[in-house]
Amino acid sequence: MTASDVTQPGARPAADGVLDLRPPKESLRAELCRLGFEYSSADQTGESWRDYQRGVLATFDDSGTSVKVTDVKTNLGRTLTLEELKAVTRIDTMTAAD
Repeated sequence: MTASDVTQPGARPAADGVLDLRPPKESLRAELCRLGFEYSSADQTGESWRDYQRGVLATFDDSGTSVKVTDVKTNLGRTLTLEELKAVTRIDTMTAAD
């Protein structure tokens, strides 16, 4: 068995010849993707996602049930649950505001 043979958390098995690498629809990861974030890194403290264009960092808490979204210029942030994140339609920061 190689590292590529190990199932990743959240990855769904191939069905009908299609390998679906999208996160589950009802998940923090799916909502971060919807808002323009991309995976950045993971370490012993958790997982980080970034929206480089807006200057925003999202970090998962230990339980994985909420995510802290932070403006990297001001270090102002807010911790959101999945339901709260689903309600977000735009993120304004010092780097980018509509």
